[in-house]
Amino acid sequence: MWNGWRSDDSPPIDYWAWHPKVHLARVLSHAGRLYLLVGEFLRCSAGQACFQRRGFPPPSASTHSLVLVYRLEVMQWPGRFQQQIQQDIQAFEAKGNSVWGIQLDFDAATSKLGPYGALLQKVRAQLASSYGLSVTGLMDWASQGRLEDLNALQGVINEIVFQTYQGRHPVPDHLRYLESLSKRALTAPFKIGLIEHGQYDAHVLAAVRRHPYYRGTVVFLLPELGE
Repeated sequence: MWNGWRSDDSPPIDYWAWHPKVHLARVLSHAGRLYLLVGEFLRCSAGQACFQRRGFPPPSASTHSLVLVYRLEVMQWPGRFQQQIQQDIQAFEAKGNSVWGIQLDFDAATSKLGPYGALLQKVRAQLASSYGLSVTGLMDWASQGRLEDLNALQGVINEIVFQTYQGRHPVPDHLRYLESLSKRALTAPFKIGLIEHGQYDAHVLAAVRRHPYYRGTVVFLLPELGE
């Protein structure tokens, strides 16, 4: 289905599924990892952060490696966040699933990459070494983020997934961003996140795939219109 977005020797396509009405069955035969939204850490009353369940409950014995995704609204990491994640990992594994690790989705301003990196070091220190840590990244990071801040994430996170879309469509200037990414001396492993049915330039995607730290593609699955 997505062969136009990958070369024969590139890794399998991974998929994000954030909406419970996404029909996962249509991609399971050729999917790599599945990135499933399971909750959000929000700013609640009196400035306190709280957890809200979203997305997918634990499936039963998925044959795919699963990544538990958390939307992060605040740049803080109280102990109860880590406790919640551990409980979720245990719940998924209790049903026979293989959990690769977690992904944090936080729209850190490009100017705040340094402080965000410090928070990610804290998350990594509290996460068992057997689990991976993935983060999403803005296209602005890819073109304008300080290389020192981005490359400092090497060894802290396992991957950055740069999101190239807004809503149901690629960001208007995604070609310029991707061209910049393909030429930057980035040493942190990264993937590119594409929107399902999005129109992307094959030559620019091929240039990104040639980057020595490119590690694959994640496609954001859309629920059917009307659902």
